Amino acid sequence: MSKFKVEFTLKQHTPIIHFQSEQMGATLRATELKPKFDRFLKEYAFGGKIPKEFKISNEKDALNYKMKIISSEIKKTDIQKINSRNGKKIPDPLFFGDMGNQSNPKKFVQAQETVVECISFKEDLLNVISKYFESFLANTNFGTRQSKGYGSFYINNKIFDTSLIKAQEVYSFQTKNWKNDLKLFYSFLRQGINIPKEFNKDCPKTRFYAKPLIFLYAKSKGWTWDKKAIKEHYFQAELKNQKKCRRGSDTLEFVSQEKYLLRDLFGLSTDQSWKSYRDNIKKTNDKVARFKSPIQFKIIDNKVYFWVNDVYKKFLDKEFKIVTKRGNDLKLKTPSIEVFDFNDFFKFVQKVDIDKVIDSQYHSQQEFLVLKRIMIDIKKAQK
Repeated sequence: MSKFKVEFTLKQHTPIIHFQSEQMGATLRATELKPKFDRFLKEYAFGGKIPKEFKISNEKDALNYKMKIISSEIKKTDIQKINSRNGKKIPDPLFFGDMGNQSNPKKFVQAQETVVECISFKEDLLNVISKYFESFLANTNFGTRQSKGYGSFYINNKIFDTSLIKAQEVYSFQTKNWKNDLKLFYSFLRQGINIPKEFNKDCPKTRFYAKPLIFLYAKSKGWTWDKKAIKEHYFQAELKNQKKCRRGSDTLEFVSQEKYLLRDLFGLSTDQSWKSYRDNIKKTNDKVARFKSPIQFKIIDNKVYFWVNDVYKKFLDKEFKIVTKRGNDLKLKTPSIEVFDFNDFFKFVQKVDIDKVIDSQYHSQQEFLVLKRIMIDIKKAQK
């Protein structure tokens, strides 16, 4: 191998969701990988400032090397599957965004093997690249929905090294179906799970129900979470009816004067459709228009790793106007950095007794068995 080139052979663990799936080489691309890697090196190898001798002249923060990616045995599959019984499309558990146009729809793209070549006449720079590339891959996914585990690559034939992850804590659980497990677990964290058994306008029957862990965490702190606060303010009649149907439900009954916007700490949703209320919930803040989930999932073989990126701290102590068809006078804030820490939340999650927080009538359901397995793994496995 040339002294002016370093080469890495990667294994692709999860597919990339590609918006140009019909083009040649529609997999991991240097146009995405190199800028991300350059930013990673700037922060972690060079302490925030790239040395002048390593920069491309007249280009801001671009390192002076070329990158080439060679992928073999590329497989493309449809994101949506077709139900063999009725011919209807079955959506992917974790992807529900724009599917692209009919002539060039988004697809899952996966390569059997991917080789990344970095070429430079600066040997010292190549040494830095060699030292940090594995750490970069450990912390990074690619393509659409990368925070949910898509586009996960790692060095081929190497054991995943959690010590390379730039986070205070790393959690993990085993899986045989990472998409379904991750969707179920994430719902359990953020909004809870309510799977209807049969539809009834007044009092729907439930096949499986689990309170959201962020609600239980808020309750342990003496806080009212945002969903209850919005119902109290805009949907009093509906809330009253729900209390009649589900007597004793603490998600409906718990009251506190300290109210916070909490679910959006998992990623800001500025426009939500509350279909059963025939209304839309909009959240507006002049300085915050977008905030992606700070929880990063990385799938390696049959294991899901996840951790929290500190970027969420920039979103703390921000006030939002909650707007509905019924008015726009409710304001809620995210908690301040003094009272909320995501790792404290996950310490709370680790201590949760799932047999107690989910009613015994649901313990025979498959969703409970999956969640219990995940929770046991999370309690055992920690960086």
